[in-house]
Amino acid sequence: MSPIIVTARIVCVSKQARESVLCAFHKIIEFTQPNEPEVLRYVVTLPLDDTTGTVLYMIEEYTSDAASDAHIATQPVQDLIQLFTAGGVLAQPPEVHTCLVVGSKTSRPVPQVSEDPAIVLAHVEYKPRTVSHALKGWLNVLGHAKNDEYWTKGYTLGREKDANFVRTVEMYQSWGFLDNVHLKSDAVAKNYLENGKDRTGVQGAVRVKAVDGYLGRERPHKL
Repeated sequence: MSPIIVTARIVCVSKQARESVLCAFHKIIEFTQPNEPEVLRYVVTLPLDDTTGTVLYMIEEYTSDAASDAHIATQPVQDLIQLFTAGGVLAQPPEVHTCLVVGSKTSRPVPQVSEDPAIVLAHVEYKPRTVSHALKGWLNVLGHAKNDEYWTKGYTLGREKDANFVRTVEMYQSWGFLDNVHLKSDAVAKNYLENGKDRTGVQGAVRVKAVDGYLGRERPHKL
């Protein structure tokens, strides 16, 4: 079994509709956190640059595809799906990305949502047949974060299924540390130097704030 991480961008038709969706996700969290140990992370976040009040991002991590399937079958998730399919809530279909977890760092103790960590969801597309090589560079960045960056509180590296995308879910003590330390590190510069030529130009990063859920488990379910 391989862990997977799922990220989703959800755009609602109005601020009021987003509140309804946030409420539905809160009910899922109330059920999932105590009852589904194979759901390793389940976080509701809001983008820092959203001026519409209609966008949210989900971060979900599972021990396996089977754990994800079991989660979807629970009643609170089925209630959310019903809310989505009934109409009048979503401005467009959710944009969902599922990645195989290639490597990760998680601080202990796991940061709490109330600590307001700086969270980044990033993606980079690579030319066909170059992703495996590119991942070696990203793993070096991850290794640097593990060994030399105490203030990097979480870093999950994933390869999107059936696509040429590398995606990361990153968590830092502060935005200042991200901008002034991590992004200026030799590891980040070397990764770009060695693999930048294989990038297609399709890339991006969104900065988000966690507002509900849990950022990890102290004793994750053993595979």
